[in-house]
Amino acid sequence: MSESLFSEAWHRVAQSRAKLHPEAEIRRHRFRGNLWYVVRDPLSNQFARITPAAYFFACRLRLTKTIEHIWRECLQLYPDDAPTQQEVIQLLAQLTNLNLLSSDLPPDATMSFRRQQKTEGREFQGKLVNFLFYRTHLVDPTPLLDALLPWFKPAFSRFGAGIWFIAILGALKIVVEHWRAISDQSNGLFAPSNIFLVYVAAVITKCWHELGHGLVCRHFGGEVRTLGVMLLIFTPLPYVDVSSSWAFPRRYQRMLVGGAGMLFEFFLAALATFLWASTAPGPLNALAYNIMALSSITTLLFNINPLLRFDGYYIFSDWAEIPNLAQRSLLQIKYLLERYVFGIRHSLSPAQSLSEGHWLWAYGVASGLYRVFLIWTIFFVLAGQFLGVGLVLAIIVMVLWVGFPLGKLIRYLAQDPMLDRCRPRAIGICAGTAAVVFLFLALVPMPHHFRASGIVQADVSRDLYAQTNGYLEEIVIPSGSPVHAGDILLHMTDPLIDLKIRQIQSEVSAGMIMVNNLADNSLVAAKSARMQLDNARAKLLDLLEQKKNSEIRAPIDGIWVGLNITDKIGCWMPRGAPLGQVVQPGRYRFAAVVEQYQAADLFAGPLRSAQIRLHGQSEQMIQTNSIRIIPAQQRILPSAALGWSAGGDIDVMRDDTSGLTAVKPFFEVYAEIDPSTDAFLAHRRTGVIRFNAPWEPLLTQGMRRLRQLFQEKIQ
Repeated sequence: MSESLFSEAWHRVAQSRAKLHPEAEIRRHRFRGNLWYVVRDPLSNQFARITPAAYFFACRLRLTKTIEHIWRECLQLYPDDAPTQQEVIQLLAQLTNLNLLSSDLPPDATMSFRRQQKTEGREFQGKLVNFLFYRTHLVDPTPLLDALLPWFKPAFSRFGAGIWFIAILGALKIVVEHWRAISDQSNGLFAPSNIFLVYVAAVITKCWHELGHGLVCRHFGGEVRTLGVMLLIFTPLPYVDVSSSWAFPRRYQRMLVGGAGMLFEFFLAALATFLWASTAPGPLNALAYNIMALSSITTLLFNINPLLRFDGYYIFSDWAEIPNLAQRSLLQIKYLLERYVFGIRHSLSPAQSLSEGHWLWAYGVASGLYRVFLIWTIFFVLAGQFLGVGLVLAIIVMVLWVGFPLGKLIRYLAQDPMLDRCRPRAIGICAGTAAVVFLFLALVPMPHHFRASGIVQADVSRDLYAQTNGYLEEIVIPSGSPVHAGDILLHMTDPLIDLKIRQIQSEVSAGMIMVNNLADNSLVAAKSARMQLDNARAKLLDLLEQKKNSEIRAPIDGIWVGLNITDKIGCWMPRGAPLGQVVQPGRYRFAAVVEQYQAADLFAGPLRSAQIRLHGQSEQMIQTNSIRIIPAQQRILPSAALGWSAGGDIDVMRDDTSGLTAVKPFFEVYAEIDPSTDAFLAHRRTGVIRFNAPWEPLLTQGMRRLRQLFQEKIQ
């Protein structure tokens, strides 16, 4: 016998007697090729996974035999597979926590009460840590599911699978054919006028989603005893508890239960797509679009993601055959720290094999980083819209995600018996690591970048406007052609001008006759007639000038670029309407709009360089080192394409029909573009520029970002 066969705490349980409750359910499972037994308490619907050695021991528990006697029997019957004393103690603790163990000892009300308090405390703490995904129980949905199950039986057959695939393919075809309309309608998905329909669509989608989980679980014989409400990022949505599927012996059954909600949602999205395509704009059409969009967005962002404890997590856990993946991944990280950092050689890994250990620590690190990223992303989004809510959320996040773990770490370092022989080393390593991380964040310079949207401008260009009212009659030179100064580009016409010219010409002729007739008779009358004649001649010259201006000519040599000019043939063009530009190719610059809250980044130090990526050509980066900052704040954008009204990033005044007046002041930065670049340059082409500022420590950059956020919201 090896020394690990014994335990120092064995004397506490050796002479006790115990047996399993008759209602305990035990099923055989295979995980990663190894045999396991899953023990379930049907009352609390809680599970425990035990090894075959522990199962052999649990099956022999009797009130007529002591724990010591039963353990020695196992040693005789299974000398190679018998559980160690420590494994027996852990097994008894598991079964006691599940309330599946009867003992000859008198019931200890105090210990039961403390155990219940501890369990409730863990549940409450778990709800606090996962406050963005809070759940509460309402009713038992079993009668409803049993009533609906016969109606959904065909859906669980090959015929149902075929219908599902046909519906999905048909919906995808509609999406491809109407992609432009779908993308255009997505701009108003979260508009204030659409918020109510979004929530109605979310409730319908989630009810259908949870119905899928419950029906498939009941189809395979599982119990569904809980229907409740989950606050998903403060939004109340329904949920069902299908954890009884964990006891299913076949992996595909557990995976189907986990994925049933997403399968039902995709089918609902397909039906909503058909309804959207066949209805005219209105409330029903908008509701169908919202259902179609939410069924896809929530599935891709949340449900299918294995790093969050939603459907994707349980599917991934069953596929990898690693039950209780999240909790065991944390235990694996703790084991690695204890064994290889703190030097505790007798620390035990929760992994059953080397490959499982790799899965556990990798998942633990990835899920932890992703959860922190998700929480802080939600915080910044809420803070950007509602500063007060963002601050409250930030405080809660700091308490739950920093305060609680820090308190646990301090208590672990001070009290955990595993650290009795290496406590100073553990404390020193933790304190040293914290100091190194803080110094790294506060002192080590790191790359510093910030981005701004902008537009390409030619050094020499002239905008063309309608110089008079009229109809656009003819495009003399097509857009995109080279032109010379004075070339006629467009011809406009206004029938009223010709009519007025003839009328004024008649008035001029009549005035000249009147002046000649009155010249010898009355000097006063002749003088009045001459004044009227001069006025008529002035009107005639103005009308002739307007008629001349109906011919739009090139002001300079260059390339003539019209603004959708072919779509304006025959349209009435008021005076001042933009028609296009004449651009001289050669030298270009990028005019970037840096919003006011980024001014600290802009003026923190000399900008070293910048990279430009143009929309539609993002794979090609344009390097520039010549940067010029216009220090005065501005309100007029260099192009309406940069404003919200045209799909840009800058908020513009709602009452400005031109879309050029920004709500908040900004700084304009010019970056010269090297003419030898291989990128295709065109006047007024939009893009994004990334400025390379002087390197700064991450802590300094983070504090500046926080100040910028507060300053922006306070202003």
